[in-house]
Amino acid sequence: MKKRYWPLISKALLLAFAILAYAYIIHKLVYFDYWPALFRSISLTTQAIGLAAILLSLWFINLFCEAKKWQALMHPFYRIKFINAWQQVMAGTTTALGSPARLAEMGGRMALLPKKYRANTAIMTILGGFIQNLIIITFGVFALLLIPDSIIDINISGYYYWLATGLIALAILSTYGIIYFYADKIRYYLKVIKNTSRSTLIKSTLWTTLRYSVYHFQLFFWLYFFGVQISTSDFILLAMLYFLMISVIPSHILIDMGIRGSVALFLFSSASNHTPNILMATFCMWMSNVILPTLIGSYTLIRQKLLKQRVMQKET
Repeated sequence: MKKRYWPLISKALLLAFAILAYAYIIHKLVYFDYWPALFRSISLTTQAIGLAAILLSLWFINLFCEAKKWQALMHPFYRIKFINAWQQVMAGTTTALGSPARLAEMGGRMALLPKKYRANTAIMTILGGFIQNLIIITFGVFALLLIPDSIIDINISGYYYWLATGLIALAILSTYGIIYFYADKIRYYLKVIKNTSRSTLIKSTLWTTLRYSVYHFQLFFWLYFFGVQISTSDFILLAMLYFLMISVIPSHILIDMGIRGSVALFLFSSASNHTPNILMATFCMWMSNVILPTLIGSYTLIRQKLLKQRVMQKET
């Protein structure tokens, strides 16, 4: 197949999956029979306040791990203060939001670093993403091999069948497309990884693994906050599959929540029939980990731009 057809095919698949994902969510919401019970369960209690405090702490820990990983990755080239690493992570989240597969994340981080380190910034951002995906895929495949039929029925039908088929097709096509288009770049990045010091790789991998664990705790407590209670053993396997599926599916800001919501329903509805609760937990986690850092990163980038303008005005 000629390369010029791939952008059109990828856009068509993305649109098709977006329609499928949102249709699946609407279907689950329309046929949900427990709306009155859901509204009655929402109340400001001591337990709810305690859970909110835990979730706020996990939000800080999540970003702390990413900032420390970024410090470790950039340490061979440029020693970044923690507060600056924190700001660069936020800025990267802002620029990544509107780009497919978070490709523009490096742009936000570059904007807050000296020009001579921007090439290193691009390479280390990609390396950090590679390490993150490797961990997600490793644990996800591990969960896929261990998950029993009692959690997810093998005999999938209806919407579940088409959702599963769409996920598998998109994962295969996106993997093939990446290898086909970026074979030379992949070899180059593997060469960069080979030349990266072992201590840098170990530190960044440890921080990434810790952040991956924090994501699990966040998802668990968000589900618990909205009354979705799943046994710990089942949750761990389902969460690993959840993060695997939302990572391998090509996404964009316009369909990101639809994909996350439909995948969460597909997995966690097998353990709980509280469809809106699952969606609310997924939505709140998405807002806290994606939208809130994006807003903070936007402020950081705007402030940086204003500071540069003032410096230029003084020089002139």
